Parts: sequence; C-alpha cells; structure tokens
Amino acid sequence: MVRIYFFALYLLMGSLMINAQNTPPCSDFNDPSNPYGNWSPAPAPNGNVSVGVGSANTFDGSQFLILKDLSGGSWYQNWKDYQYLGKFFLGQCIYFDFYLENDSGYGMPYHPNITLSDGTNSATFVANITVTPGSGWVRVKAPIQLSSGGVLPSNSDGAWTMSPMNAAIFDNIIMNTQAIGISPDMTSTQQEVVFFDNICVKPCEGCNECNSNFKIQTTTSTSGNFTIAQIFLESTNSPSLYKVDWGDGTIGDVMTSHTYTNPGSYKVCVTQYEGDKPKCTTCVEICIPKPFQVGKAVNNTNLTSPLKDIAAIARAEIGVQSETKDYTLVPNPAKNYVDVQMNLAKKGNISVKISDMSGKAVIEKSETIENGRQSIKINTEKLIQGTYIVEIKSENKVSSQQLLISK
Repeated sequence: MVRIYFFALYLLMGSLMINAQNTPPCSDFNDPSNPYGNWSPAPAPNGNVSVGVGSANTFDGSQFLILKDLSGGSWYQNWKDYQYLGKFFLGQCIYFDFYLENDSGYGMPYHPNITLSDGTNSATFVANITVTPGSGWVRVKAPIQLSSGGVLPSNSDGAWTMSPMNAAIFDNIIMNTQAIGISPDMTSTQQEVVFFDNICVKPCEGCNECNSNFKIQTTTSTSGNFTIAQIFLESTNSPSLYKVDWGDGTIGDVMTSHTYTNPGSYKVCVTQYEGDKPKCTTCVEICIPKPFQVGKAVNNTNLTSPLKDIAAIARAEIGVQSETKDYTLVPNPAKNYVDVQMNLAKKGNISVKISDMSGKAVIEKSETIENGRQSIKINTEKLIQGTYIVEIKSENKVSSQQLLISK
C-alpha cells in the first residue's frame, strides 16, 4: 500500500512539474512581497549590480525593475523560470520592455538586448530599435527559434548574435536553456541605469501587436522655402491607433502630411496607443535644409526607423543607393566582429569593403561563397568607434549599408 501511495504521489508531482514547465514564464516584477522572484545577481565577479523597483511603465502602468551598474561585471540572472525554452516554447517569442535612464556618457543610440545561456555558452538578442536616455519605453520580442542553414534567427525586432558564431551551439542554448540574463553595462564607468519589465514568453503574433516603426519621406520645394513630410507605418495595425509628434510642437495623425517652414533638426516620434495609454514609441531625427542648400527637389525615402535615429546615420543613408537589402550585418552595432549574412541563388565571388566616412577603405575581404544562406565573418577589433559604410559586390551588383562600431 505504501508503494502504491508513493507511486501515486510521484505521478501527481510529475504531472505538476510538467504543467509548471509548460506554463510560459513571465516576470512582471509586480509582487508586493518579492518583486524580484527568482532573479538574482550573477555569481562573483559578475554580479555587481544594484536592483530596485519603480513605477510606472507607460505601456501598462505597472511596476518595473531598476538595474544600476556597479564596478565590474553587472549581470542580473534567472536560473529557474526560463529553462529549456526550445523544448517547451519553440516558435514563440521572449518579450521584454526596456527604458534607458542613464547611459553614463555612452553618447550613442543604444540597442536593448537580452541574453540566454546553456550554462556554458551564451547568445544575445540585439534589438534593431535604439534608445537614448529618457527617450521612452520600447517593447522588443526575440524569437525562440533554431538556426537555419547556419544562420541565427532574426525577426523585424532584431537578431540573435553570439561570438564566435556557431549554429550548433546556438541551437543547444535554445533547446537546453538554463538561464536568462540582463545587464546595464555600456561603458567602463559605473553610472548606467536601465529599467526592464514584462520579460515574458508568449506567442509572437497578436492583434494590434505593438509596432511603432515607420518610414518618413520628406520632399523639399525647389525654392527650399518649405519641406513636406509624410509618415509610412511598418505595421498592419489600424492607423487610428497612432499619433505622430513632428518635433516642432505639432501632434497629429499619421495619415496627414506635415509642412516644415523652418530649417533645422527635428525629432519625429510615432506612438501607438491602446485606449488613451501609449503602448510603444519610435523616434527618428530628420534634417530640414536651409534654402541655399537646395538646388532641386529632394526626396529622402530611406530615413527608416529604428536604426536611423541619429542624424549622422540618416545623412549617410541618403548618400547610399536605395535598394532592397540582399545582405544583413549582424551584429550592428558591432564591436570585435561582424557577420555579413546573405542568401545566394548560386555560387559566386563576394567582395566586402568597409570604408570610413571619409571614403578611405579600412578593411577589404573577398571569398567564393556557395549558394544558399551563408555568411562572411569580418574582424573589426582594430576599427575605432564610429560609423562606416560596408560595400558588398557580387557579380555586377553592388550593395551598401551602414555599420556602427561601438567600443
């Protein structure tokens, strides 16, 4: 009889364990008695982070996690709730909300990110969207997917990265996830403050999914006396959910164009609303020219958020030929390396040239690449921080993209 009861208890516990593992993990940091749940600083010497909670996250009005950088490695991790993500939640996404309070003099647009580990190796999802101190909350979703053809998964929000890139190790991280980690580290100083909230696994698609990404087209009159700007959403949501702040004190709907009569730099922000509450915001900076700078009508169609939210990158983008991107730079911004990822219809020779903003070539590399999804790894350790142009040649076709180096 004892054995029967023990076996029944074992089955019951096993059932409860399976149900718990199949419940998508979600950390909203709202528990009044223990807002941190199973999160804690990483083991020494990498857990040098101060934590707290604050309110309110403008997405949902809830409490959020505050991370402050201390001297040394500053990782905050959860080794319990997010295990074996690929086993239980393959095809879903890890969502997280992010806000940058203080960048400790980083001085550049920052890409929110989140890291998974199998206990030995790690992979980081880097968001396309960029933030600056006080620019507002953003919501990012990272796909829980396996690599394909040696290329790590990506989506409209960003891409998975790791160094060195190894698809087999990445797949093991996804299938045998042991921990999830976040960090405020950006610089060698210790003043960074970031907010995280709603780190949750859930289906990637949804009605009125939060997506405030947009393109902006500006057309300047031949006299240069005025410039007309028009917003084009990168979302299938109803335009009625959005408002645009044109950066000159005017707020309107995204379907109505706007006229600028004064030259200067303007920060244009599009916000998606849920009821009367803002859900997510994306901003891009545009430059309205002075009359004497204009000789003919200008049509800037390539100012695309979120990667082009500083004027230097926007101006560089205008100088590069407009074409569909056949190649992807991952990660971007890069530090010690960048992978030029591509999908070739047939085998061919690919030449890659990286030039600084003066046009001087600083790196050149050429390889014969097989057809299908392939990549060329470029060592960028010797490049100084700044903006570069990457030119990729294949047969008679040339593609150019911006690369941001962040040290």
